[in-house]
Amino acid sequence: MGKKTVLILTFISYAQMHAARTLWSYMQKYLTIENYDKNKMGQAYLTFLLTYGIGMNTIGPMCCKNSLKHSIGISCMAVGMLFAILGILQEFQLLTFPLVIILMAINGLIQSACYPACVNVLGNWFKNHKVGLMMGLWSGCVNAGDIYGLLIGDVVIQRLEMPVYWGFYFMSCCLILVSVATLSFLQSEPRNQIQGVNESESAPLILKQKNKSLNILSAWLVPGVAIYAVGYACLKGTFYGFLDWLPFYFQQKGEKLENHSSYISQMFDVGCYVGGIFLGYLGDKYKRRACYFVPSLLLAMGSMLVIRFCLDLVVWPYYLCILAIGIFQGGPYNNISGVISIELTKQFENDKAAISTVSSLIESTGTLTAAMFQIIIPRIGDEHLFTFLCLITLLAELVCCVLLFREVKAKRRSK
Repeated sequence: MGKKTVLILTFISYAQMHAARTLWSYMQKYLTIENYDKNKMGQAYLTFLLTYGIGMNTIGPMCCKNSLKHSIGISCMAVGMLFAILGILQEFQLLTFPLVIILMAINGLIQSACYPACVNVLGNWFKNHKVGLMMGLWSGCVNAGDIYGLLIGDVVIQRLEMPVYWGFYFMSCCLILVSVATLSFLQSEPRNQIQGVNESESAPLILKQKNKSLNILSAWLVPGVAIYAVGYACLKGTFYGFLDWLPFYFQQKGEKLENHSSYISQMFDVGCYVGGIFLGYLGDKYKRRACYFVPSLLLAMGSMLVIRFCLDLVVWPYYLCILAIGIFQGGPYNNISGVISIELTKQFENDKAAISTVSSLIESTGTLTAAMFQIIIPRIGDEHLFTFLCLITLLAELVCCVLLFREVKAKRRSK
């Protein structure tokens, strides 16, 4: 098995997971549940993200100490079965709000096994192979999945005018097919993998830890992890604010923007993909990352303020501004979770689960923050959505300034 096959299989697996999340976000307003308003939608998002974050700290690292291939494949299979259940309940009008909460809780726990396993597999195969560019390309699976999920929702509801449950059935079939492909063809690591010890500036700490297995608590002590986790938490909260509420925001702005809501929302994901690849490439080439995050997030905040205070109901400027937000906010977002997890754990090459442990910690911190935002956003009103997300991005900017200072200081010390 080659690196391309590994990249494609893990890309498709996690893209399919994100497509399922986005399809659910799109389909919620069409469910036949009595009094299912946006506050209850927020509670459903909150339940998923809370259990997903908890699972990242428990189920994710535990699964990655066993078979990575089975963690990914079984996770996809289980989510596919869950969406089939959703479709059946919706078709026969048996779906209720308590059932939605239960299913979203199960969904979050199941999905938490997939991401750490994918990042661990990639870390096994691509440790010294332009990790920034590679993870920039791979992290686009999130955005590809979001676009794919929105397209399915738009085609089923708006174009074909089919019942909601057909979207759930289609997603279920896709997830099960991806699961079969992963279980059949994915190889977790190269057969001839050579393990080495990669020393860094933090040698004293590493010497104490390299013979120990890295757990979720000791991962906080790895240099750089805590500060990146805080920055990623802000970016993840903003990302899910856009992912879950952007279509709803435009659907409330009148028929003209409502007809374009799914397509405008897709521009955010297109931008995230482009930004992730570009910043990953720059980081690989110039061996710096934080110095690109700072100006990128400033431009993202500027685009958010333009939408909040300058735009009216003309459609095309929204496409451009949302694309710009995706590029400048999505670049740092896509780089921190994957690239940084691999780079921070190079000193723990004797611990095969180190990458998944650190990625689980960073991802779970972001997910729990995003869960908290699902309570706040429905209560602040549509008109304040971009103001709120801009303020959270500002917090991420301040964290990146700290990282930039440390990066410059380390560069001067090395000279």
